[in-house]
Amino acid sequence: MKRSLYLVLGLWLLATGPASATTMKRLLLSDLTSEADVIVQGRVVSRVSSWNEDRTRIYTVTELHVDESLKGPARPGEVLRIRQIGGQVDGLSQVISGNAELRTDEEVVLFLDRDETLPWHYVVGMAQGKFGVDRSGPSPVVRGDLSDLSFVVGGQPALAPVAGVAPVPHGVDAFKAEIRRHFAPAVRVPASAK
Repeated sequence: MKRSLYLVLGLWLLATGPASATTMKRLLLSDLTSEADVIVQGRVVSRVSSWNEDRTRIYTVTELHVDESLKGPARPGEVLRIRQIGGQVDGLSQVISGNAELRTDEEVVLFLDRDETLPWHYVVGMAQGKFGVDRSGPSPVVRGDLSDLSFVVGGQPALAPVAGVAPVPHGVDAFKAEIRRHFAPAVRVPASAK
């Protein structure tokens, strides 16, 4: 259901004319955490693009090996299948601006909707729901890339895309702790203990 809203908004924007970015609601980490059915850290193991039955749209299915499950029913060692509109088949490309770009062998933290009837997962909030894990420095950090997204501000689309703007890099462990904090049950202290 949630993914339908993002999909309809993205397709509507594509149909209204050329644009360098997709415009949508900005999701904070708390929003991503509450909207996602599944949050996982893992590695992209494969990507396959193919036509739909009518050959009118290209879909890409990405397989992700789960290393750690932060929320939802996914388990370490499981392989999730993530379906996205767009890809390249027969020398033709369909590109959805603002889509989460998943690359083979990339380590990521993903916020996903789980399809209850089909074996698919969908990235929440397009590129907002994907954070790459960068292990090139002294300690690993997560980084998002929002360069192909613009956001609605005060009920109106922003006049310019948020080009190159990404969430501030966080240490991986601190980032995962923050995610857990957003859906951890509140601990109530009895009045007698105050």
